Amino acid sequence: MQSVVEETLELLTPSLPAEVCLERQLDAVDTAVVGDATQFHQVVMNLCTNAVHAMKKGGMLTVVLDRVAVAERRLLSHGTLGGGRYVRLSVSDTGSGIPPAVLERMFDPFFTTKRVGDGTGLGLALVHGIISDFGGAIDVTTQVGVGTTFTIWLPAAGEVLMPPTEPAAEVPRGNGETVMVVDDERALVALAEETLAELGYKPVGFDSSIAALQAFRAEPKRFDLVLTDETMPDLTGIELAREIRQLRPDISIILMSGYSGAQLSEGAQAAGIIDVRRKPLVRRDIAEPVARALHARNRRMERSG
Repeated sequence: MQSVVEETLELLTPSLPAEVCLERQLDAVDTAVVGDATQFHQVVMNLCTNAVHAMKKGGMLTVVLDRVAVAERRLLSHGTLGGGRYVRLSVSDTGSGIPPAVLERMFDPFFTTKRVGDGTGLGLALVHGIISDFGGAIDVTTQVGVGTTFTIWLPAAGEVLMPPTEPAAEVPRGNGETVMVVDDERALVALAEETLAELGYKPVGFDSSIAALQAFRAEPKRFDLVLTDETMPDLTGIELAREIRQLRPDISIILMSGYSGAQLSEGAQAAGIIDVRRKPLVRRDIAEPVARALHARNRRMERSG
């Protein structure tokens, strides 16, 4: 659990606004739960991103991870705990708080308070579904104008021995290629730009699919690869891919999505997208498919030349 939270915060930190301070208190080093680590990564990233959005004028983002023994049945705002040992994750902000009308519906599918262009995130409904699958529960406390705390409770599955630290495997690096990054979440654009720059690429980010398409139309030969989110206002990632490939059929496009399924894969393939990756992406999730796509492109160019 703790390693997943630590990795998520490392990915998030470079994209935090200067006026937002991050405080972390992690005290569950060897405690495990039963579940998919990538899904829990999604939960942490989503809650932290929402907390940052709630602090328009800045503030304090606090992430706490600890272990708690519950002696008797406990009713939470969204779920019930039985007696036992739990891992507890709390994400707190000093932002605007949640009005009662929103509080009642915020876990409903497709419900959002964000305006068009402000980003869609992965949705609190998805967070609720993941935590339910983990056998956990959620508690939400909020005060308008003061802030909000989301607390995730997950049944502890025992302790794990941490493996000896080994040198991280090398990830493939770029050679100055220009990568277009498109995502309506500005924080995620900044995160991808930071990662790509560290890997040796020249990232060019857009938080609007329309603006990205206009830039591509103006300079179609400028970009070596496109990395785009799927769920965006105006044009989805698949729709953007179709428009871009009409201008340059040889361009490699990678799609990112918080969701998966046969329909998405089929739509992506029909649009000429070469790879679909599950959000959120860690460093290796970006490095390997981007390098693989560019290598394939270079081989095609060598054969045609």
